[in-house]
Amino acid sequence: MRRASASRRSYTRAIFRTHAHLADEAAGILVAGGAIGCAIAGMKLPRAREQKTVALEAYFDSISANDLSRLKLSLEQAGMLADGAAVEGARRIVDPGWSTLWMKRFGPFRVGRRILIVPPWKRASEPGRTTIVVQPAQAFGTGHHPTTAGALRALESIVIAHAPKSVLDAGTGSGVLAIAAALLGHRAAEMVAIDIDPTALENARANARLNGVEKSIRFSPVPLASIHRHFDLIVANILSGTLIELAPHLKRIVAPGGRLILGGFLADEADEVLSHYRSPLRCLSRKTHRGWTTLVMARAPR
Repeated sequence: MRRASASRRSYTRAIFRTHAHLADEAAGILVAGGAIGCAIAGMKLPRAREQKTVALEAYFDSISANDLSRLKLSLEQAGMLADGAAVEGARRIVDPGWSTLWMKRFGPFRVGRRILIVPPWKRASEPGRTTIVVQPAQAFGTGHHPTTAGALRALESIVIAHAPKSVLDAGTGSGVLAIAAALLGHRAAEMVAIDIDPTALENARANARLNGVEKSIRFSPVPLASIHRHFDLIVANILSGTLIELAPHLKRIVAPGGRLILGGFLADEADEVLSHYRSPLRCLSRKTHRGWTTLVMARAPR
């Protein structure tokens, strides 16, 4: 999730009562709808999540009553609001330190068959799993959210089965996808990660250093439209509107026989995203987890 700066400032806060086990997914919908961060009210330790419902606080620079109603409807339709739950009206408050609370919840967790995501302050390892250290900061993608986890699972399968010689992470955010490709694949392969957000690139480079792959990945602010070479594997875990906008550029640079992983959108947005990529690519895989879909597209070999 994208977070605000550490300086104390005022925000508009709205509270949604959600099912505890769906709080992270609900936060993803809220961030996609304009929230700059989320926190669970009163949470001090991870075990506090054992309660059945939680008060999910969403923070915005500003939000209208109509937009707030639309977000509530989105959560209701996804089955994430507790039965009969009301939304507390938006009001201005001073930053209560929600990003710090979120970091306290970030412990080691498994993704796919071989990946273990850990924070720098709680490093761990498991036999048969590749440890990826991620520092939560001002960028998307620690791996907790189903969009990032889905992209990681797809990337894991492709990198291990096909050993792509060139990989592009478009909209790298935290850098976790590029780092996973470098650690799971051959470091001799060419790894490029791009993002137009300088804060995201700074965070991604820092995470690459934490994993010892900073020399294996080339991070760049170059816009996708300026890239003219082809890649064997491209991963783009971005919001649906951006994926649709970037479709001509992403399709253009998939190498013959290459793969394109698309994520970052809700299941009910998948058909529209797919419609912009079906030609000349074909869909190899469409998997949905907790309301979020990951697509794997392929270009025919020459």
